[in-house]
Amino acid sequence: MTQTIRPPTMSRPTDTAALGLSHILTDLLPRTVNTPEAPDRYPVAAVFTRRPTPGEISALNGPSARAWLEQAGFPDVGITVSDRRLQITDTNLPELAAGLAASIAGFLAHVSTDDTTNAHVIADELEAQERREGNRSDVISALVDDIRLFSYSPVDDEPWLGLAHIVTALLPQTLGTESAPERYTVVADFTRKPTTTELAVIVGPLVRRRLDAGGYPVANLVARDRRLEIRDTNLAELAGGLAGLLAALLIEISHAAAAQVAEAAAEATRRAESELARVRSVEIEAAAISFSAPS
Repeated sequence: MTQTIRPPTMSRPTDTAALGLSHILTDLLPRTVNTPEAPDRYPVAAVFTRRPTPGEISALNGPSARAWLEQAGFPDVGITVSDRRLQITDTNLPELAAGLAASIAGFLAHVSTDDTTNAHVIADELEAQERREGNRSDVISALVDDIRLFSYSPVDDEPWLGLAHIVTALLPQTLGTESAPERYTVVADFTRKPTTTELAVIVGPLVRRRLDAGGYPVANLVARDRRLEIRDTNLAELAGGLAGLLAALLIEISHAAAAQVAEAAAEATRRAESELARVRSVEIEAAAISFSAPS
């Protein structure tokens, strides 16, 4: 059976307390505050009740914060996030006490609610995506399990060439969905590395003729090192007979290649024996020659 590997399940976001401000950092206020020399407006730093999320930081630093403050009647005030602090610029303590602090608190609560809602929407979509991927993986597994690749046992310490398994990771990502292509490339691992002779036959005219005769004129083979690309096909076609034809072809190719190797070895042996016989004949003939002068 094909083992289906699914992505880890995403955990749903944990609802956290609404973002707020706990206190003002008085040490960072101008030293002239509450004196005649105090500036009319100055920056005020306040500490968050917790660390803001990336979504909350984006909202607090974005245009929605500016729009909220302008609508509340504070067009000159600005806010930015600095780690665990909210920097409130161009304001003063009386203005904060008169309503700005409450307006900022309302915006923080609004931002927290939106961020939590968005996090749940994203989590829901991820869960739906996981379910779709799980269903797709089940469909692909069922299709792959129907394909018999026919692995063969070794003979004389050399296994006949075959296909071990389909590389499901290289199948189209849309397979098992409504947008899946009708035909595509299926990649399968060889049971061993093909020889140069076997590779030449796999992509040669013999295999092309056999595919045409078998009723697969569209399918095409490309051998790449230890993998076979079966192009312009699909899993259903492979399960319907193409995989069996390929297995038989690979066995036939293995036998033919082995026979060629054996014949080449036999021819090499004959040539070596012939050359050895010639050398011995020459040596005998040469040895019979005498260079002694006639008496």
